[in-house]
Amino acid sequence: MKILLLSLVLVAVCDAQLSLLNELTQLAGQWETMYMAASNIEKLSENSPFRGYMRRIDVDLPRRRILFNFFIKQNGECKEKLVTGTVGLNQMIRVDYEGTNDFQVVRITPNIMLGYDVNVDEEGRTTDLVLLAGTYAHQVDEEAVKRFKELVRQRNIPEENIVNHQTAELIFKCSDITNNKAVHNFSTYQ
Repeated sequence: MKILLLSLVLVAVCDAQLSLLNELTQLAGQWETMYMAASNIEKLSENSPFRGYMRRIDVDLPRRRILFNFFIKQNGECKEKLVTGTVGLNQMIRVDYEGTNDFQVVRITPNIMLGYDVNVDEEGRTTDLVLLAGTYAHQVDEEAVKRFKELVRQRNIPEENIVNHQTAELIFKCSDITNNKAVHNFSTYQ
């Protein structure tokens, strides 16, 4: 009887991990940052390392790694960033970028990705960030924005700290670079 019970528990744990990994495969592809919010608004100010333009995410399931490809604009120049995250057992994606980051995908569909990040920078300061991204061919709808604002409130981030990346002021998007660059993937960086 104990063996049967242990087998059921093992199946349930493995099934939960497979479900997570299957969900993470939906991350693969081209994404565009639509909205961001941060508990420390300086992290999203001009020339800051988190005021970025998401370009692409690649998923390496066997190694439990995620490759984030994005651009930031500093001093008027677009700089490409390639950052690798590791998928942990706790469903968090651990990323070393401007400190330590634990990124959690809250909702993923073929058209939108909603998630939050807890960043602990080199000085030990903690900042909560919330991200809403859409695919290039899809603008986010009112329901997605509503869910984003809900998550912003849950993470105790003031609504005035929301940055709309769809506004004209922020549409730098490094488009001349992204349109002419080859797509990066794990085979390039092994």
